[in-house]
Amino acid sequence: MSPHNADRIYFASQFVYRSDDRGDTWNRISPDLSRQLNRDTLPIMGKVWPRGSVALNASTTDLSNVVAIDESPVMEGLLWVGTDDGLVQVSEDGGKNWRRIETFPGVPKFTYVSDVHASPRDANTVFVTLNNWQRGDYAPYIVRSADRGRTWTNISGNLPAKHDVWTIAQDHVNGELLFVGTEFGLFTSVDGGKQYVQIKGGLPVTQVRDLTLHKRENDVVMATFGRGFYVLDDYSSLREITPQTMQEPARLFPLRHAYSFVPGGVAPAGAAGSLAISGNFSTPNPPVGAWITYNVKDSIPATQKLVLTINDNSGKQIRRCELDRTPGLRRLAWNLNSDPVAPDSATVRRILSQLPAGTDTTAAARQPANVLQSCSLATGGFGGGGGGGGFGGGGLAALRGQPQRVPAGLYKASIGMLNGTTVTPVGPSQSFMVLPLLQP
Repeated sequence: MSPHNADRIYFASQFVYRSDDRGDTWNRISPDLSRQLNRDTLPIMGKVWPRGSVALNASTTDLSNVVAIDESPVMEGLLWVGTDDGLVQVSEDGGKNWRRIETFPGVPKFTYVSDVHASPRDANTVFVTLNNWQRGDYAPYIVRSADRGRTWTNISGNLPAKHDVWTIAQDHVNGELLFVGTEFGLFTSVDGGKQYVQIKGGLPVTQVRDLTLHKRENDVVMATFGRGFYVLDDYSSLREITPQTMQEPARLFPLRHAYSFVPGGVAPAGAAGSLAISGNFSTPNPPVGAWITYNVKDSIPATQKLVLTINDNSGKQIRRCELDRTPGLRRLAWNLNSDPVAPDSATVRRILSQLPAGTDTTAAARQPANVLQSCSLATGGFGGGGGGGGFGGGGLAALRGQPQRVPAGLYKASIGMLNGTTVTPVGPSQSFMVLPLLQP
């Protein structure tokens, strides 16, 4: 689908076709863009096989087709295609004229073009992945051009051997941030393809055949061969991961806006028909709240605590909790609850009246309402709910207060070192919005 016209669709065989009415009618806009090879004349296992050979051309498609196509998001009519016989073709005028490219640095001739990705930032830049598995060559091949295909640079970097590549995408904010799908998983590069790191996070070993970057949510959405769809939630923190930021004592990275809602309406597996929405589902939803991503370079002394502080737009502290201070890149979800809020006098009287005679309330009174907790621990119900002896409506714990779900608005997150009662900020703070899931 064209990024410039929602009614425009491109489709290809060995030719490229365009529809401007969502597929009702089609026009061919290219000549044959392939090498026009005859597969029956090509050697297989060192020999050209005669017709009638067992399984000749079985489970294969006709050779010499366009198998990848993209239109530049920043220049309408700038079209890129890749073929299964090793060509890239580019048109700068919507298909009237095409320019052929057939050699790439470090890539064998005839290598299958598995993806063409026009940069979302620069009309002159394009990324191409190539895959030579059909010839028993499983090396990774990625090339980049910054001058519309006139010259190319190999950016396969340190991708592992035998990790043939299927797809690539560039971040629309940070041009150095790339995501690559290989035969065995997802990789990312924060330096434009010099070095790659595999991202796992629960993703099984699988062929990542296609991927797209969701601009609003900053998610990586992956289609795999045989394992279904996977989503990497909120990759925005990767935009600021550099050798410099990773050398800082601690660093809080950008986070996306958080949606506030109370989960519900999903029945347990096998409960079909018992509730409004019921039946089996394959995976849990992400935790409700704001995703906090941070890095710790070295171990922090036991005499100090690393804390997360959330302030509202007026600067008032809403939440403070203790972070894991061991070295590494970490992520947690703040559940949008405030620090426990001490009950008013009327609520205290009600709670006391419900306690058994002779109950010692001094222990509850001695513990402050805003006692520092681990950020990985839930801070109770969403105000007003709950029950028993917890934060909900009674018991000694209720005398210490209960958290409240914060209202929609602008918030600021920061991390710092806590010594006694003094917090020394570390690194930049990050602003984000808490939004209602359903807008009024």
